Amino acid sequence: MSEIIRIPNILNYTQEIINGDLILTPKIKIILSEYELLNNHQFGNSTILECSIKNNENEEIISGKGSVISYASILKDIWVSMPTQLILQNTTFNFKLTNENGNKGYIWSSKLGMSYQGKNADESIIEII
Repeated sequence: MSEIIRIPNILNYTQEIINGDLILTPKIKIILSEYELLNNHQFGNSTILECSIKNNENEEIISGKGSVISYASILKDIWVSMPTQLILQNTTFNFKLTNENGNKGYIWSSKLGMSYQGKNADESIIEII
């Protein structure tokens, strides 16, 4: 065999020879995402000073400055801007399609037409992300 095999970025692989075969295994790079960084912080006593979230058309769907803004209210505004099916497919929150206000921590939202079970600030910020 006289073929040359060229492997770009060989330093990104670990190399070992097993039974005469060269085995290349990609090195795993751990890159912390904003999600992972935020997941390691506690937001229970934090204060939101300003919030601006825009949709794909660059229209502001949530805006707040100077007033009391909570992670829960931001999350609810995001949900209101989404189709119900998309919420239910992607949420980590518990939802019911009936008015369960006050029952087992559920909060009724007439804008959503659903009840959702509340969570703390840390879980809400993760849902927002």
